[in-house]
Amino acid sequence: MRRRLRILLISPRGAFLGRNDAFREYMETSREMQTILHYWNGLGAALPTIAGLTPDYHTISICDEHVTPIDFDAPLDVVGLTGMTQQAPRAYEIADEFRRRGVYVAMGGIHATVLPDEALGHVDTVFTGEAEHTWPLFLSDVERDRPRRRYDQANYPAVDLETIPLPRYDLVAANDYPVVWVQATRGCPLDCEFCAATRVYGSTYRHKGVQQVAREITEVKRLWRHSQVGFADDNMFVNKRWVRALLDELESVPFTWYAQSDVSISEHPDLLARLHANGLRILFVGLESVNGTNLEGINANGWKARRLARYPEAIAAIQGAGIGIYASFIVGMDYDTDATFEEIAAFVNANNIMGTQVTILTPFPGSVLRARMEREGRIASSDWSLYTAWNAVIRHRRLTESELEAGLLTVYRSVYSENELRRRAAHFKQLFLNLAGR
Repeated sequence: MRRRLRILLISPRGAFLGRNDAFREYMETSREMQTILHYWNGLGAALPTIAGLTPDYHTISICDEHVTPIDFDAPLDVVGLTGMTQQAPRAYEIADEFRRRGVYVAMGGIHATVLPDEALGHVDTVFTGEAEHTWPLFLSDVERDRPRRRYDQANYPAVDLETIPLPRYDLVAANDYPVVWVQATRGCPLDCEFCAATRVYGSTYRHKGVQQVAREITEVKRLWRHSQVGFADDNMFVNKRWVRALLDELESVPFTWYAQSDVSISEHPDLLARLHANGLRILFVGLESVNGTNLEGINANGWKARRLARYPEAIAAIQGAGIGIYASFIVGMDYDTDATFEEIAAFVNANNIMGTQVTILTPFPGSVLRARMEREGRIASSDWSLYTAWNAVIRHRRLTESELEAGLLTVYRSVYSENELRRRAAHFKQLFLNLAGR
């Protein structure tokens, strides 16, 4: 006889800005930064996907703690937690409280994957890697009162993304998200030193079926008519043939969307034109640095370093197609100096980049970067609440922690100054006029 479980999946509240008070004040008082934060948030695809993998005879709900408070008194059998590193302290508080009340607690996600023993100090079961095989097995084991302490994807066949059921977006449809995040691909072949995502998804690029993605988009637009769609994929356009097939499928699904890609998409003007026509409006691109020596150390094969000289040309090609770039830069890399902040700001302004995300180099658990910095004795803090990428938690060879945090703010104040915003607005107005005249 099946045992019906009452399950609550929780995305914990995050620390987000951490200790940087000056940066927090700027974020709270800058209209442009508030707009960016408004649109660059929302619940990831993980928990709706887990809910979709759950047999329908169980009762399941999702709590995004950024939107709704947690009811610790709810009658529950299982609580499932996920979270990034900066969410881990809150996740552990939640887990401890539910376990104190006799509720079984499980945790997965990137932080639990890279630090499973730490997580097991607070939860009953930990998942490492993807959960498409292990979550259904765990539920079956709970029904028989035989759950394991660990479930590792490494012990099972590779996950075939085309077999994943429709995520349960309906469980969070009451939340007024400005952007709803969908995942179409997993894996990134670049395997950057600072990124820990490959510990969960690997470096092999995989994708869902194009009809499968279209069904998910259709469901999202049914539930959130006026929200944007964001693709949470680390590097969405690696397989150009698949992307073209996806655009064919999405022609009958009108919507506007955001995505993330490496800069090589600029080398495909025909594809850029189709992406714009299909509704792609903002592309998040990791440029990382304007210093070639810094870029040489990011990838083992120097992939990004070889493209630095063509960054301006690539930016012009993407934005000239009507797709605004939000460029990601990292300060605190090994060859940065006190001149780096002005150099990044000058590059952004000179190339009329629509928007910029600048973060401080952060040695996330599980990354190659962290292993190197541990060897070098350069990790200043392992307080996970500070791992927002806007706090300095490293010992830089030239810059102090306060200099890194102050320099970060210098870049933002420059690129989002009134003068630069007006100038970029005029630039994009001309770009759109050029597109309209074609």
